[in-house]
Amino acid sequence: MNGVFSLLAGAALALTLVPASADEVDVSKYPQSQVRIVVTSSAGASADALTRTVARELGKIWGKDPIVENVAGSNGNIGLEQIAQGKPDGLSIVVGGDKVPLNAIFFGPELKSDLIKDLSTVTKAVSNPQILVVRPSLGVKNLDEYLKLAREKNGTLTVGTPSNGGAHHIGHELLGQLTGTKYTFIPYKGGAPAVTDLLGGHIDAVIITLAAVTEHVRAGRLVPIGVSTAKRSAALPDVPTFQEQGIKDFNIETWQGFFVSAKTPRPLVEKINRDFVAALNAPEVKGFLEGQGFAVVASTAAEGDAAVRSDFENYSRVIKAANIKLD
Repeated sequence: MNGVFSLLAGAALALTLVPASADEVDVSKYPQSQVRIVVTSSAGASADALTRTVARELGKIWGKDPIVENVAGSNGNIGLEQIAQGKPDGLSIVVGGDKVPLNAIFFGPELKSDLIKDLSTVTKAVSNPQILVVRPSLGVKNLDEYLKLAREKNGTLTVGTPSNGGAHHIGHELLGQLTGTKYTFIPYKGGAPAVTDLLGGHIDAVIITLAAVTEHVRAGRLVPIGVSTAKRSAALPDVPTFQEQGIKDFNIETWQGFFVSAKTPRPLVEKINRDFVAALNAPEVKGFLEGQGFAVVASTAAEGDAAVRSDFENYSRVIKAANIKLD
């Protein structure tokens, strides 16, 4: 009889040790300990400002402040891989965005992780429209005139890119592929030096994050040619989009969002998403971010994952066709 009871007790114990399925995860107690949010750039960068702004609001929602840690290096891959390979408990989060599909394309064979498969999007947090601007002395006022000049120059029109292989570079390559025009690309280490050279008349044009040149456009120091997204920007509502000017398939934006390990149970991802969306839509947070030139998206987790897949496919085609390689 004692043997029977021992067997029953052992079976009961074994049942209690079976882990709960994803559907049974108790998300109501999240976070049970401190959350760490990794920023893959140095302090002071736009991703850092975004993360610290959202983190302060998350501290109010969670009753405990998350730790924000800057893990720069290897084009952001060190921080991204830390989370991709980390525990799927939702306590380690990384800020990423269009950098995730781009890094998967450019660095895929060198990485220990498949960034597309090993990261899940919590939310596509903010987006940044791109804008094509030219020096006033170039003598063009709209996209038709710009493309006509590009054809006349036959590849000698000089275009500054804030980074080689970034969304800005890819955006102008896509414009060339869709319109049959060619350009000479001049890579810079960031947007500021590219804009400085454009203002100085050393290059002809730049596609760059709209917020970086808004004041120059308003002051007439640079001429806006077109906005890269499907809708006009509220910051420069008089500037038409590329689509409005006849380039129907043109839609390029940079964006930033938050990611966790892809093995994180879906109910937990959804809980974290709700908290991030609430933080992003808090009036003080949203007002600050929009004042910095961000467009607050605060997407669902599924919409964020779809954005990653779409960018990966679209960027892969452009990069392959243009044979873009990182220096």
